Amino acid sequence: MPHTTDSSKPRRLSFALTTLMLFVTMTSAGYEVQPGETLAEIAADHGTTVAALVEANGITNPDLIVVGQVLTLPGETGEESHTVSAGETLAGIAARYGVTVSDLIDANGLSNPDLLSIGQLVAIPGSQPQASGASQTIVGTHLVAAGDSLASIARRYGTTVEAIAQVNGITNPSRIFIGTQLTIAEGVAGSTTTEPIGTSLHTVGAGETLAAIAVRFGTSVQALITSNGIDDPDLIRAGQELSVPSSGWVCPVANSRYFNDWGFPRSGGRFHQGNDLFAPRGTEVLAPVSGFVELKSGVVGGLQFWMTGDDGRTYIGTHLDGFALAGEVQAGSVIGYVGDSGNAVGSDPHLHFEILVDGSPINPYPILQQSGC
Repeated sequence: MPHTTDSSKPRRLSFALTTLMLFVTMTSAGYEVQPGETLAEIAADHGTTVAALVEANGITNPDLIVVGQVLTLPGETGEESHTVSAGETLAGIAARYGVTVSDLIDANGLSNPDLLSIGQLVAIPGSQPQASGASQTIVGTHLVAAGDSLASIARRYGTTVEAIAQVNGITNPSRIFIGTQLTIAEGVAGSTTTEPIGTSLHTVGAGETLAAIAVRFGTSVQALITSNGIDDPDLIRAGQELSVPSSGWVCPVANSRYFNDWGFPRSGGRFHQGNDLFAPRGTEVLAPVSGFVELKSGVVGGLQFWMTGDDGRTYIGTHLDGFALAGEVQAGSVIGYVGDSGNAVGSDPHLHFEILVDGSPINPYPILQQSGC
């Protein structure tokens, strides 16, 4: 028999497809695919992801879309998208938009939640972004890149320089370091910022000097300079009111070298959660406040102390060369000696120093500065 072609089949298929598209058009206020378009292009144009489009439309083959096909856009169901920046994590993005990591994984069809690409669009399901101006709401993290400034970062996240500086313990907003992971906070400082150590006020008398005031109150000239933003320590005037740091907080390593290395990148995707105080091996490590000291040893921190301070904070010092007092101690007691134990072997001897408030690390730098350390 001669081979014949049923020409009605293409017509039936075309009619069925047209009917289906008309049905979709009537039941969805979506986007109509144009000639030559791909899901990737549509996702980019509408601020969403290919995975989000695939899930929202039940697409089995993302490489096969038809001209005239109407797609439901994730944004039309209460979703929006976020463009991934360097150093961002799903956890940080989830915290920023008030959703869970599981929500993001499901909405974007992520097979590896630890693998995000810079510039990747992440669909945010049912998000409710935090309102700007709230008191110190943490919205995520930002990895400082070349050309960044606190002002540009603040503009990007809709917050203020002051909020970012305070939550990260930055005392010089004009100086930030590439590769540092900053915590991004909204609004003005609140309960999560670093609390100052105790202070008192002193009215400068005729003929008084900073050195004399420091001796009188058991503090240091540098502590007075830092606490009061004094440019010229030789220029103070009678009647001037000075903030005097309390003598109840002691620098853990006297005459040490340190800077604000809080948040600096470390191996394994970690970030520095303290400050390193450099001093010669064997330099005494002092209890910063009165409290209870436990001496510990570990592979990473080496010889270390964990101190529950009478001020309610937890103080941690690692990489010690040796131990001293433990148990109940007074502020200024020798509790160890500077070294390079643990994973710091071979580095310049230093004390890695951390402060925890309610179990969460805060930047020690402002307190070290205020104490005249």
